[in-house]
Parts: sequence; structure tokens; C-alpha cells
Amino acid sequence: MKRDWNLLRWILNEVESCEGYPIILSNGGVTYVGDHYSLDIGERNFNEVREHMLLLGDSGLAEVRNLSSLNSAVALDRLTMAGHDFLDAAKDENRWTEALKITKEKGGTITVGILIQVLSALMKQSFGL
Repeated sequence: MKRDWNLLRWILNEVESCEGYPIILSNGGVTYVGDHYSLDIGERNFNEVREHMLLLGDSGLAEVRNLSSLNSAVALDRLTMAGHDFLDAAKDENRWTEALKITKEKGGTITVGILIQVLSALMKQSFGL
């Protein structure tokens, strides 16, 4: 499965709009007991969203737990400071589009660290820094 930057950004936006944690993604195989918010993925592929939630944890943008050995549920416990910073930099649609355009022009693949740097540079420009 390829990393989808737009999906990662969508998940972060969805998580930020929730009023608490954890955010649970489940395909019905696991029932989470306790207060939580369920992530509504609409028509998106469960496995792809699940994998991208885990990638957010791998990257340090969020604290994420796999809730099932059968890969049927995952919990996003909270966004980290780095996750909030990334989202703040990526929130502006024009900045996001420009960052992805730059990465495509430079070779098409990029790491999360480089994407954060590109977004930060574009954000600085918007502030005249």
C-alpha cells in the first residue's frame, strides 16, 4: 500500500474536529468499551485508513494503538504537538496544494520530515518571514 498524503491529512483533520479521545476505527470485529469517538470513514477502504492511522503513530504525529491482533481495530489516543504543528501547516488548501506540487516536480516521493519542511517554508512565506 502506498502512503497517501491526502488521506493522512484527512485523518488529522477528522481527529482534530473530535471533542475528545480516543478515536476508534473498527470494522466491527472489536467492541471498544468506554468513552470514545468512532471515526466515520465513509466509502474509504478500512484497511487503507487503518494503515494510515498506524503511520501517523510511526511518524510521531499521533499516539496510536492497535486494538486487535486481527487488525480489525485501531485507537488514536491523541495528536502530539508535532501532529498539531503538521496540521496547522497543512490546513491551508493553497499551501497544501503547493507543497504537493513542489514534491511532484522534484521527483514525486517525499518523507514526512521533508514535507514538514516544505510546508513550514511555505507558511513562513505567507507570514513574510
